Amino acid sequence: MVKIDKIIYPRFDIEIYNELKSNGITEFISFGKTFVNDTRVLGKGKQGVIALLDDKKVIKVRRTDSPKNDMELEAKLQMKAYPASPKVFSFGKNFIIMEYINGEHLRNKCIPLDLLFKARYLEENHIQHMEISRPWKNVLIFEKRAYIIDYDSASIRERAFNVNKILSAFRMYDLAYLYKTNKISFDELISILGHKRSLCSFP
Repeated sequence: MVKIDKIIYPRFDIEIYNELKSNGITEFISFGKTFVNDTRVLGKGKQGVIALLDDKKVIKVRRTDSPKNDMELEAKLQMKAYPASPKVFSFGKNFIIMEYINGEHLRNKCIPLDLLFKARYLEENHIQHMEISRPWKNVLIFEKRAYIIDYDSASIRERAFNVNKILSAFRMYDLAYLYKTNKISFDELISILGHKRSLCSFP
């Protein structure tokens, strides 16, 4: 186990440390392919650092150089996105504790059907995921299920668009346009993709 101050990056911040400590978060497991302060973590992004707490939970801690002052909106949007997202257990101004998805990033050359349903779920809940256009970075696959991650730039929209961005990522620009402009419904889209054999299950 590693002391929690090692995850405060890129410089130590007493406010973040005190908040973590007051919530009983004092240690994490050194595990992952990324290094922060000479310690292994699961990931490091523009807004935060993610580390393993135990076999079922991870913590995302706000970077001290993040342009955002807190993580509360991100946590609330991720909670609203569940089960398309990992489940959030608790959060504070500077951290989110969430479900550990021990999966792999999307690698498919065809579109996983479950991913489209998860993207549609976000739309139905008015969540615009601003980075879903790069699903290989923002989707985890575990036990034949897709999980859309990273809600730090997500927002609430009266009409959210996520499905068309995934289609565009797979270079299906015509279908993306037809879906976004309401020329075809989601069910019609799934039917068309099925006939094109563009859908696939997970490896």
